[in-house]
Amino acid sequence: MAKSIKETVADFGNLYDAMQHCANGVRWKASVIKYLQNGLTNTEKLRQELFDGTYELGKQIEFKVYEPKERTVVAMRFRDRQVQRSLLHNYLADELSYHFIYDNAAGQVSKGPDFSIRRVKMMLEKAHRLYGDNAYAYTYDIKNFFGSTRHDVAKAAVRKRVRDDWACRLVEQIIDSFPGDVGIGLGSDVAQYIELAVLDDLDHFIKEQLRVRFYARYMDDFVIITDGKEHAAEYRRSIERELDKIHLQLHQKKCRVVPVSRGFKWLGFRIRIKPSGKILVTLNKDKIYHERRKLKRMVGLVKAGRLPRETADASLQCWAAHAKRGNNHMVINKMYSYYRNLWRDSNV
Repeated sequence: MAKSIKETVADFGNLYDAMQHCANGVRWKASVIKYLQNGLTNTEKLRQELFDGTYELGKQIEFKVYEPKERTVVAMRFRDRQVQRSLLHNYLADELSYHFIYDNAAGQVSKGPDFSIRRVKMMLEKAHRLYGDNAYAYTYDIKNFFGSTRHDVAKAAVRKRVRDDWACRLVEQIIDSFPGDVGIGLGSDVAQYIELAVLDDLDHFIKEQLRVRFYARYMDDFVIITDGKEHAAEYRRSIERELDKIHLQLHQKKCRVVPVSRGFKWLGFRIRIKPSGKILVTLNKDKIYHERRKLKRMVGLVKAGRLPRETADASLQCWAAHAKRGNNHMVINKMYSYYRNLWRDSNV
């Protein structure tokens, strides 16, 4: 006899695997070390709480991050992350993403920034063959997406797509754990899937009602590639009406209508197509300037003995790996040269 969703999520083996996954990258933390020392006992206790209905989310910790922009992150207790990982991996991810359009690319297995950039490049190639120099990109962004999502809207999005009542109630408990009636906190993989579901109806509206052929979304950023700019006002009004139904708004300053030959911003890059049809993916200039300032600051900290050299090296390597997603060979070489110059006259 097949296990129920509750039995699958609360299975000891699945919870234990989730614990090990959550520990990756944070095993050095004192709280994680303490939890893992009694990992078998803690996992069994958690399993029992899930089965008898006494499990409750613990107190969360809020803090701000300032890169790439200021955001509030909600850190959950390790045991709560363990439950959410098991829920997501063993049921929720597949159940929610089953309804998503193919080009909803954020936070899913086998998808992500690389996938989304490849898909947008493919759309540009087809649009260039169809529309030539008349191909335009309409880019959109949701204003304060996570912070503006109402709890009742999030719950409705989950209820519409998740069939298991026990899993729905567990997700609703996660949603209610965020303060007030508005706002879904960053820092939880489940929260990201919830937000992907919140805009799923908008995706289907754009594809099926507006009949847009070339459309992609990455979390709250989305782009339409079409012929000419005459559709811009109509599409924007329609999108604003759909967003109004779920009490969200477009970020007015980040909505653009540009010819693809000039290029548009997408996931930290500027993507444009040359008259020959070649597609160029180059880093936004602000990303380059930001990394230069960051490296200069980090090198100063290393020279002052407040930071290990390896941390600064790793920052540059991570930036370079990101830049290699596009046509940025010369930019990467210049950044390495700039970094070497920062170490001149240094014995570190």
